[in-house]
Amino acid sequence: MHLPTLEVSVDRLMAVSRISVFDPDTPLTTSGVDSLDLMEWVYDMQEQYPDLGVDETIVESIDDTVTFRAVHQQLLAVHSTVAVAPAAGGK
Repeated sequence: MHLPTLEVSVDRLMAVSRISVFDPDTPLTTSGVDSLDLMEWVYDMQEQYPDLGVDETIVESIDDTVTFRAVHQQLLAVHSTVAVAPAAGGK
């Protein structure tokens, strides 16, 4: 299974949300990314990384303290692996 690095995940989130600056250590609720942006990211990740198992429950788990880095670490923990791969199709 190929998992995207944090940097690749951030790039994909920035692309779908069309924001130019994003800090993965800022709580998502104050980062400029809204729930619709996160849903777009989930759908993008599902398309690019179908084996990753990203689903809408990630958006439901967001509160005032959750950062994007924590979301990414949660994905890694679920798969007990290290992120290394670029997206399929070279994106």
